[in-house]
Amino acid sequence: MGWTVAKAWAEIDESAWVDNFTAIQKHVAPLKLMPVVKANAYGMGARRTSSSFRACGATHLAVSCLDEGLELLGVGADILILGASLGDEIPLVVAHGLIPSVQDVSTARALSGAAARAGKRLKIHIKIDSGMGRFGIPLEQARATVAEIAQLPSLDLDGIFSHLAVSRSRDRETQNSVADFAVLIRDLAAQGIRFAYRHVGNSTAIAGLPEVCGDPFNMVRSGIDLQGGHVSALPRPYQTRPVLTLKARLLAVRHMLMGAPVGYGRTYRVTKAAGERIGVVSIGYADGYSRHLSNKGVMLVRGQRCPVTGLVCMDYSMISLESVPDAQVGDEVVVIGRQGNDMVSLAELARAAETIPYELMCGLGPRVERRYVARAGG
Repeated sequence: MGWTVAKAWAEIDESAWVDNFTAIQKHVAPLKLMPVVKANAYGMGARRTSSSFRACGATHLAVSCLDEGLELLGVGADILILGASLGDEIPLVVAHGLIPSVQDVSTARALSGAAARAGKRLKIHIKIDSGMGRFGIPLEQARATVAEIAQLPSLDLDGIFSHLAVSRSRDRETQNSVADFAVLIRDLAAQGIRFAYRHVGNSTAIAGLPEVCGDPFNMVRSGIDLQGGHVSALPRPYQTRPVLTLKARLLAVRHMLMGAPVGYGRTYRVTKAAGERIGVVSIGYADGYSRHLSNKGVMLVRGQRCPVTGLVCMDYSMISLESVPDAQVGDEVVVIGRQGNDMVSLAELARAAETIPYELMCGLGPRVERRYVARAGG
């Protein structure tokens, strides 16, 4: 398989991509499911991920920026750039037939002009700001602005979309944002301005906001859920499974005497009179194992939980091996995932690091080798 002897590696379950896509697509049918593969598909490898989703039937893929879109040329899907396209990027967007998000009239004019000069028609998705306050045409200005954009030559109004500021709970403001966006789409249709694709639902909204899967919407976006990293507090009407298992090796095993410090800053000291067995693990913050997990994280060795001791270093982390008296140098260490009857989930690790699963997945460093495997049914 071309694997090297890596100090830390990610086992990425391609069969989980297929199962997750199938489960979510079944739930949202007849809406189209557009996988979001930005940030190198949340660290899992954009091109490999995209090929799997294409094989599942995905016709559209979403990325964040031009460079990510260019990386996916040739996968056979329409590629939507969710973020803004700068002026010097526009000729490349047009030349390669990527689908830009249009945030304002000036960008639309620049795209229209570039497409006309190239003798092409360019698909666009218009982005509406329904309360995120980041990108998009403000909802209150959208009717007039979209009507102006619709008059520009060489542009095809392929889609209209918005991004919810809060989608993990059914709060009133979120419900109003969805409802107001739906009214806008209907009002534009009444003016004769229609879009092939209309989408507002993301991973968390799909799971708990049924209105994002109803009229007038006919597409949803999913990123973290397709990776099995569900983050919503709302119950899910479908099941996914984790794609990622993160592993490392035990590089050293030491018996430390009572009072001995462990790691930078001496933030951990052995308190047991009999001393403590400490293991050195081949993963550190340069690999994406957050320094916020210092003295808070946990890893699995021989199926047993081993707490992180001391500060996470750039290249290494230390763990207590008191629960694994037979642990030896070379033992496999599971950092994220299952070993034996126990599991360290991505969500558990994110809570310990006081962050979100997205950040941990996206933060996996380049020296963490990606190994693609298939574990049918998990």
